[in-house]
Amino acid sequence: MAGIRCWTLFLFNAEIIDKQKLSQGIFRLRLKSGKDFCRAAKPGRFVMLGIDNSLFDPLLRRPFGLCRWHEEWFEVVIKNVGRGSAQLCQLEKGGSVAVHGPLGNGYPQQKTEEGEVSPLFLVAGGMGIASIASYIFSALDSNQSLTETFLFYGAASYAELILLNELTAAVALGLRIKTITDDGSCGRHGLVTQILAAELLNNSQARIFACGPEAMLKSVQKILQTGGNEGYLSLENRMACGFGVCLGCVQTVFAETGAGGVETAKVCTQGPVFPARKVIF
Repeated sequence: MAGIRCWTLFLFNAEIIDKQKLSQGIFRLRLKSGKDFCRAAKPGRFVMLGIDNSLFDPLLRRPFGLCRWHEEWFEVVIKNVGRGSAQLCQLEKGGSVAVHGPLGNGYPQQKTEEGEVSPLFLVAGGMGIASIASYIFSALDSNQSLTETFLFYGAASYAELILLNELTAAVALGLRIKTITDDGSCGRHGLVTQILAAELLNNSQARIFACGPEAMLKSVQKILQTGGNEGYLSLENRMACGFGVCLGCVQTVFAETGAGGVETAKVCTQGPVFPARKVIF
């Protein structure tokens, strides 16, 4: 099927080797894994996590973007928003988590034109930073240049600008960061899409990677359509299986054959990252 790559998947129980509270109801878990798993990890890919118990309660695992990884561990960021995420947030160091992954297709490689790097705008809204940060952390951990890379990061308040302090370490590699909050407690007051729209006025060649709430992604898509910039959206559709069987995460997209036709795509296997021009909200 078009759009699906063959990846090596891993199914295992992972020990929690570190837990950190990032903000109210938001935690980062560092989970033990093998080197083969980490070699398969890529920016924008995700895992399905569940409680390791014999009751299978809850039955379905929950999807979380890979945030960072290094040889024998990987990290995810979890916000307590429901029963499944609440149980995962309650686990402590030494606990066990059922893992399936890495899954999905991530962000494409940075674009170059005749040896020159095109500007890359990373747009994160709220918990979408976990996915966007995976691109930055991957570059940081491999000492890869982030010249002409910009992070536009929006959240409800300063308290929810999670990972910001760690991401500033990438400034040394060329990353430039602009923040905006709903309440004006950090950076500008407003929405992150306002920064994007303003910056694109003078950057017609910039490429955009975006992850955040659907309303934000819709706005990003409209901005890209106006400016004609290339962009990619990481969707956060609800998922049940993670490998394309249940059809619970399907998204309407424009067909690859063109001519205005539409089709449904499985976000878990054909995404979660899609060209912005293909997605139909």
